[in-house]
Amino acid sequence: MMNIHNRIEYIIAKERLSIAAFERHIGVGRNSLSTSLRKKSSISHEVITKIFDHFPDYSLEWILFGNEKPEDIEIEKLSTEIINLIKRWRQQSDKNF
Repeated sequence: MMNIHNRIEYIIAKERLSIAAFERHIGVGRNSLSTSLRKKSSISHEVITKIFDHFPDYSLEWILFGNEKPEDIEIEKLSTEIINLIKRWRQQSDKNF
């Protein structure tokens, strides 16, 4: 069973970022997350909030408690991308008429 550290590591891996790049992307101090992950120590609510703010495709419920399967999140993420592509396609089609 995944704990919060595993779930954050999963996000980092799925987003194809290093821990340092992930920290920069979410706007937290250097080593603020990597130390917590390495030591399996507590992660501040500020860091968790910033992860969710920058990666909303991963539900806060899943990040905190693991209540959804990662596969469900991946499907949700792909569905959102498909919907956005269809919207852009429609907008482009409307402009051409």
